Amino acid sequence: MRYTKTQNKVAFFLLVVSTLLVSSCAPMGSSSDTPPPMENLPALSNFVGEYRDIELPTDMKYDHKKSLVVRTDSFTGGVFYFSGKVQRDSLRSFVVSSMQKNGWKRAGEVSYDSVLLAFTKPNKSCTVVLEEGFGGSFGSTYAAIYVAEDVAAGSGRP
Repeated sequence: MRYTKTQNKVAFFLLVVSTLLVSSCAPMGSSSDTPPPMENLPALSNFVGEYRDIELPTDMKYDHKKSLVVRTDSFTGGVFYFSGKVQRDSLRSFVVSSMQKNGWKRAGEVSYDSVLLAFTKPNKSCTVVLEEGFGGSFGSTYAAIYVAEDVAAGSGRP
């Protein structure tokens, strides 16, 4: 059986189209249905001191030389200083979102050259002050976090 040139071209065209159709229906990516492991993903936030309910982005680095921690029988708290290459407004949004996610109630906000955010929880208060350093949004941003916790009230002790 002999095919003409036109029949050969039509057969070749149909072969190419059917190959493309079959390959486009095949699943893309890996053949496994298991999601990628989560333990290899980088952390998105850091905790502030021992407070697991106060977070900052990992781009903000802790300044232990400026920071101060106070612990007594009835009170714990301190001032925690951070700096990093994060835009102040972006950092403000991150702080507000993470504090609400961690059960803090926003008590107030004041914006001027700096941004002051106040949050409360039963027996706890947190004030966050955000400032842009030299260079505005192209420079470093600074965060001062003031935390106070009434340990005696939280434990039910007099």
